[in-house]
Amino acid sequence: MISRRLLLASVPALVVAKGAGAAISMTPAERLQTMIRMRGSIDGRPCGGWLDAVRVTVIDGEIVPFCRMLAGSLSRFEKRGDMYEATTMEVCYYLHPETGALLENFQFPGATESVPVPVYRSGVAKVRFSAALDEWEEHDPIGNKKGSVEFAPKSSVHLVRGVGLPKVDNGSLYLRADEYGRVYPDRSAPPTVFYREWMTWRARAKDLLESDAPSVPADFIYAALSSWRPWMKMGKIKGNTAENGHGAKVESSKDFPEELRDLLLRNDPDVLRDPVRVLG
Repeated sequence: MISRRLLLASVPALVVAKGAGAAISMTPAERLQTMIRMRGSIDGRPCGGWLDAVRVTVIDGEIVPFCRMLAGSLSRFEKRGDMYEATTMEVCYYLHPETGALLENFQFPGATESVPVPVYRSGVAKVRFSAALDEWEEHDPIGNKKGSVEFAPKSSVHLVRGVGLPKVDNGSLYLRADEYGRVYPDRSAPPTVFYREWMTWRARAKDLLESDAPSVPADFIYAALSSWRPWMKMGKIKGNTAENGHGAKVESSKDFPEELRDLLLRNDPDVLRDPVRVLG
């Protein structure tokens, strides 16, 4: 819950913020809690989320369309000291950018042959969030479904996550959340895979600042950079992929967009049938 001091201090901002937006003073703990209320729920109940994005390859400044990404996730957040721990799982479908059909094969620029395109299913996993997180975790894909080892093999991962300063503009509160991960086959060896994500969450300022609700309706814009994954078989070709899109939080998997629901029904029906059981 945002303190009464913060609420009173921010009321003028709700009135005068019209153009570039007015920053709100929040402590790191308040920023983190605000982000969790937008991304999930602080009372421990499961929530869902969806993402609709495009992905391209980038090699020496040449950009080639790769796919459309349609993803769904489930998460449950629990307070752990000055952090929140999330139990999460995610399914991502790679679609043909024009037809919308599942992309089965793709020949990456510079490659001599096409490769099978997997469906990505990650989790169930434990993920920690704080206003400024910098820690290591061990990634072990054994037991995860749909070839997650082809996205990131067993390794040590250096994670950096942060929550930016909130701003209010025309009645909406915006909050940026950043994430950076670097994969090391072992900590004495050079890093391999990297991932950098930017998300800007948006919710009604009134919902966040004048309510004690543990969860509020929210949506987001998204951008990311990622190195080649093992399944892409790009060898020594230097480059990366870039993504951008939008999405939203949903209170139930029943609220996923219809196109995503259809894909889940055909390929991962348990996500829709019993999300609580999926998270364990």
